Amino acid sequence: MTLSARRAAGALFAAILLGASLSVEAARPKSSAADKAAADDRARALELEAEIARRTRAYQQRLRRQQIAGDETESRFESYLAAFRRKIACSASLHYPRAARGKIYGDLVITVSILADGSLEDTRIERSSGHKVLDEGARDIARKAAPFAPFPPEIRRDADAIDITRTWTFTYTEESAENAEDPCAE
Repeated sequence: MTLSARRAAGALFAAILLGASLSVEAARPKSSAADKAAADDRARALELEAEIARRTRAYQQRLRRQQIAGDETESRFESYLAAFRRKIACSASLHYPRAARGKIYGDLVITVSILADGSLEDTRIERSSGHKVLDEGARDIARKAAPFAPFPPEIRRDADAIDITRTWTFTYTEESAENAEDPCAE
């Protein structure tokens, strides 16, 4: 008789002596390997169910996102992009990085992600200017320009967020400074 069988028999005998009732299941010796496998299967099934639930929630919360190049020609984006460019130009004129003024110039590709309410979701440098001060300055310019206008209905109907990818060029010449229009003027 195995140790587990002896324990089960002892528990049954003690229960009878004490007048308690035990189920036949508790008195029967168990196969530990089979029980462990069944418990492992139940645990794995619960893990899979939890993963499926997590993925389903994540999918349902996923934003409907539109990718827009800076030169987008689709008419429903034209006026929104024009307002975005004006706001960025104004912010750039006010917040050009001090450390770069008159010294560092270049261009970079940046993606500005905007949510439907006009709030800034994220900025990403897609191609660096090669100058950290310009790259960080561009991100700062976008942050300080926010919030942007909420999406009009024609954009909102199929987008919860838009990613605007553009090339930003940082240059300065005396001639351009003298002839520049005020980008902050309405």
